[in-house]
Amino acid sequence: MQISFKFEGLKELQDGIQKLASDAEIRRSNKKIYQECADVTHPRMKSHMPKSGNNAKSGRKGYRPPGHAADNIPKKVTSTSAEVGWTLKGDAENWFYMKFVEWGTSRQPPQDFIYNTIEECDGEYSQIAEKEYKALLDSKIGG
Repeated sequence: MQISFKFEGLKELQDGIQKLASDAEIRRSNKKIYQECADVTHPRMKSHMPKSGNNAKSGRKGYRPPGHAADNIPKKVTSTSAEVGWTLKGDAENWFYMKFVEWGTSRQPPQDFIYNTIEECDGEYSQIAEKEYKALLDSKIGG
């Protein structure tokens, strides 16, 4: 129930960067890429998520999460990955019910907010990575 980013098709650019830049520079560049991708994805996921008029009535009393799920989307960025959304571990998390919204139930059709976010953002991920890698390469070769 989370969106993870993976870049493909940038092999030549990545090979050139690895020959010219240090590991620390590559990690900084990767973190910047993942941060930009997460920053693009987060507001779009929020816009695709349905919101009830009153969150005080959702779930059983004592188990109600604070606020709407759309207002509490987690975002985690490292130099090796970025995640936007929740990792569902059974039904233990506050936002476990979002899987029912995404996948639907026998009484409610699927809302597909994760799929719609991926479809909308997918093309931008490679552009962001390419732009950042080219900038790093240009700084190294003086272009």
